[in-house]
Amino acid sequence: MLKRLLLVRGSELVMFALLAIIPLFVQSGYALGLLTLLAIYGILLIGLDVTVGYLGQVNLAQAAFLGIGAYAAGIGVTRYGIGIFTAVLVAAAICTLLGALLALPALRLDGPQFALATLSFTALTTIVLNELEPLTMGAQGLSLSRPPLLGRTLTSRDFYWLCMGFLALVWMGMRNLLSSQWGRAFEALRDSPIATDAMGVGAYRHKVAGFALGSALGGVAGALYAFNFQYLQPHAFVYELTVILLLGVVLGGRKSLWGAFVGASLVALLPNLLSSKTLFQAFSAAGFAMALFAGVRGLSQKSLKPFQAISPIVATATLLVGSMVVKNTEDWRKAIFALMLFSVVVGLPEGLMGFATGFLARLFRVDPPPLPPPAPLDEVLPSRPADGEVLLEIRDLKRWFGGVKAVDGVTLRVRSGHIHGLIGPNGSGKSTVVNVVSGLYTPTEGTMLLRGEPLPIGSLFRAARAGVARTFQNLQLFTGMTALENVMVALRGVYRVPLPLVLLGFGRGEERRAQAEALALLAFVGLEGQARAPAKDLTYGAQRFLEMARALARRPEVLILDEPAAGLAHPDVVKQVEIIRRIRQRGITVVLIEHHMDVVTELCDVVTALDGGKMIAEGTPAEVKRHPKVIEAYLGSEAPGDADTHPLAPEPAGG
Repeated sequence: MLKRLLLVRGSELVMFALLAIIPLFVQSGYALGLLTLLAIYGILLIGLDVTVGYLGQVNLAQAAFLGIGAYAAGIGVTRYGIGIFTAVLVAAAICTLLGALLALPALRLDGPQFALATLSFTALTTIVLNELEPLTMGAQGLSLSRPPLLGRTLTSRDFYWLCMGFLALVWMGMRNLLSSQWGRAFEALRDSPIATDAMGVGAYRHKVAGFALGSALGGVAGALYAFNFQYLQPHAFVYELTVILLLGVVLGGRKSLWGAFVGASLVALLPNLLSSKTLFQAFSAAGFAMALFAGVRGLSQKSLKPFQAISPIVATATLLVGSMVVKNTEDWRKAIFALMLFSVVVGLPEGLMGFATGFLARLFRVDPPPLPPPAPLDEVLPSRPADGEVLLEIRDLKRWFGGVKAVDGVTLRVRSGHIHGLIGPNGSGKSTVVNVVSGLYTPTEGTMLLRGEPLPIGSLFRAARAGVARTFQNLQLFTGMTALENVMVALRGVYRVPLPLVLLGFGRGEERRAQAEALALLAFVGLEGQARAPAKDLTYGAQRFLEMARALARRPEVLILDEPAAGLAHPDVVKQVEIIRRIRQRGITVVLIEHHMDVVTELCDVVTALDGGKMIAEGTPAEVKRHPKVIEAYLGSEAPGDADTHPLAPEPAGG
């Protein structure tokens, strides 16, 4: 623990200490200006990484928010005489508002559509800044003076320290935020927005919040940018800067504060490298050497495909040759940026810090901090009385897809503390029913009541908040996270510390409690020994159990299990049956869709059979599997003979 603290926190302290003492030895105003720009771009790229790294969206609007923040601060100082801190707050507030307004429609898009929407915003911002001459002075440019701070005129050295102070504050705040439930939510929704909503987290609202936060940091960086250069022109915040910023995030390493810092160093230094042919040749040679090393290493370890290994070598070799042949490298600026971005995306997708982190982890073998003991299960999943009263009621439910009546007038009652099975042949409407109940689909007609109150419709998030949790027929785990983090994302009633206090680091006690509760749920399903294992590395059976533990973290009134035994081997089916039994013992009501009739017979109190979107039978498992209409649905006709020989008879578990 001490070793980890010294390496992780100590390296941060050393970095900021070195940055703080640099002005004591560097007298060049030009060098101080570059270092100040590094701090500003560091803040800017930390904000951009929230969208690109954590939300997984290609954000091409960060340069626009840099410009908006810069002009907001510049206009505030020149027209209204506000001070530095007020200007920074105003710039951040304006960019937060505009970021949220842009995110509301744009984040309903994915992939190229989202990228085009943000690129259009950048183009529009440049046009508006250029045309609003009464405010921005248009193409003529806006000149401003750096306002005094506490009556003191800031020198280049003073302003450098101020910018580094802002970078340190942003660094600490974002470190606290991204290691909290907010950071897990950002990462979860990138892996599976559907599961994020189903866990009651709210994918869309967290996407909007994350984008607005990144935009706010763009505004902070913009205000400092204005005070650093003291002259603004709209064409400084265009497409070329957007590409450089993306290059900085990708090259430095996504989902990493250190990656943002490394990327900021590149963004601050790259224009100067391009202005000096000698420096750019050295940079190109270093890039070629790195691509060659990474490519050979990747091919030898079979971690890279030939295209991924060879393409960056060819691209960086082209850069190196071009740096020797081209007379003026600045004329080829855009081509150079494009080649560098291509090389990094293809050959080093985890970025420099992603590569370095893995190397350092192997070198120093730093153990993660110890986990707390599991919380008492009665605190995490308290038993509730199973009174047998109607808990979930569905009346005349219909869900049509065009002319296809997937569910056509289903009525059923699920009683408290019972395990209610849904069976039927493929295409009978079972999954559609639970998709409507859980909010994934909106019903065409019908009524759904939970404890007599209308159940929210058409929203996984609101249905989860109302007390309905579920697993999925096709696994929807957060594969980029550990088993422990998967469960922590879904925990209900644990996270109460407000966001400002989380940023200040007051959420650590809450995190320990969340870990203890998540460990109790992992122990409940037999995965306590794999808490820190990545979800993607678990066996298929363990992934099924993990999804159940995550759903239980919601403390649901109704737990929907959609074919949980599908694809499981016999030992895992036996274990899963035992887990479901223990869930029932806690008083949790279960709706179970299952094709394994031995599982249904062993567990269910009541079984409802569907066919063609309609209910054809309901009763005990023994009654339903012998019902003539059920036999007909499975066999195609009412075959005579012993009912135990038809497909609904108990089959070998896992068969």
